[in-house]
Formats: sequence, C-alpha cells, structure tokens
Amino acid sequence: MSPLPAIKNTEFDLDKKALANRFGSRAQSYEAATPVQKVMGQCLLDRIRSEQPNGGVREILEVGCGTGRLTRALKALFPSANITAIDISQEMIDHAKKQVPGPAYLVIDAEEYLQSLNRQFDLIVSNATVQWFVHLDKAIDRMCSALAPGGFLALGTFAERTFCELADAFNSAYQKNQLAVQNHVVPMKSVDYLRQTLPEAELVERDILAHFADVRTFLQSIKDAGAVNSQAGQRPIPRTVLRDMPHYYEALYKKPGSREIQATYHTCFLFYRRPPG
Repeated sequence: MSPLPAIKNTEFDLDKKALANRFGSRAQSYEAATPVQKVMGQCLLDRIRSEQPNGGVREILEVGCGTGRLTRALKALFPSANITAIDISQEMIDHAKKQVPGPAYLVIDAEEYLQSLNRQFDLIVSNATVQWFVHLDKAIDRMCSALAPGGFLALGTFAERTFCELADAFNSAYQKNQLAVQNHVVPMKSVDYLRQTLPEAELVERDILAHFADVRTFLQSIKDAGAVNSQAGQRPIPRTVLRDMPHYYEALYKKPGSREIQATYHTCFLFYRRPPG
C-alpha cells in the first residue's frame, strides 16, 4: 500500500455518544427505514461473492454491523468463517445477537477499535458506517493494514451529493428569511477524498434516487434510521426556516408527473485487495 497522500482536512466535530444513542433508539425501525442501505449491502455481497468464488475466508471483520442484516448474509456466505462484528450502539448489538447468533459481537467505537487492532482478517466489510468517522483516512489505512496477505476490503458509504435536495431547500429558506445559512445535513466525504485516501482501490459510484410522499415523510425516514445530524454544537433551526424549507423542497424537487419528492443517495464503494505475500 502506498503512503497516504496529502488530503484536504474534511473532518467534522461529531458527538459519538449522541450518535450511538440515536441509532440505538432506532434498532427496531432501522431495517424498514433503510432500503437504500439494503441495496448497498447487496452490492457489497455480490462483489465479495465474485472475489471469493472458492471460499478461503476464515476471519471476517464487519465494521458497523447495526441490526445484523449484512452479518446474516456474511454468515450464510461463509458458514465456516469466524465473524467479528462491531458497532457503537449497545441496542444495535443486542438486536443483532438475537437475529444472528454466532459471531463475536463487540460494542465499541470503530475508530478506536481499528487503532488498537493487532489481528488480521481475510475479509473486512463495512456498509453505510464510515460516513460517521471523524478521521476516515486513518481508519481506512488501519483496515488495509489489518488485512491478511491477499485479504479483501469491501466498503460502502455515502458521498457528497447525498441529500443535496435537502441542503438546497434549507439554503433557499435561510436566504428567503435573510438569515446566515446553517448546515443541517451531515457533511459527507467527497469522492475525490475517498479516491485520494486509497488510490489503489477500485472506486464505484452510484446515485440512488428515493421517492417520498412529502418532505415530512422523508424526514421521518431519516429519524427512523437514526441518521440524524449528530455534529457537536448543532444550532436549533429557526422556526421560519422550518416553515419555508418544505415549500422550497417540493417546488424544486417534485418527481415529474407526481406529487412525490425525490432524495438523492450518492453511494460510493471501495474495493481493495492486499497483495499476497
């Protein structure tokens, strides 16, 4: 693996305790509220299956296992493998244990776990988790170092155009009310950042458009997934902005020929195999 290049600092101040609590409170509703994440997980599985046609996977690390949806599929695909599944939320881990018994589960901040890791894995997989990392470049470097020779990394995350419609609607509402614009959408790492972080990896982008009956339904889906902005120091949204934002959203981003609104999920996948030997 080449030395890390100089990367523009795009870190943000994240309240990890609030993040864990918000995801934990949605352990029961998460899977129903995250069809896009399910599609992303299937994309990872399809690629892993094609990369490992003859098995040979003995040790697996899943970073951010959540409710165990992907864990279940990994266990079915590699029934003889030892799976270590980690997540920041105790409630998510408790749910996963009930749904998918067998793997070794651990409640821990993944960034802390990776920094102290002294084991190697044949497969490291993570779906819709690393967008919450503060030092993503360091975490990816540690994942690559934790791969056994010939090991494979499959990582799915969100990139910078995710929820661009919501950001536009908020900006318009702030401007209409002559207020300084505040960001209420989680800042995602850019594709360029991801490419620079691991230039040896294959990077695949895919925009997934989801449609919702209205803005309220869309925002509720985010809440049901636990994916509420958990940046430290978040300011309350002014009442006038909350009033006007849905109108701008619906005016700008209605699905053609329908009353539904669209939301962009800018998905990005990194696939990397550590050289053998």
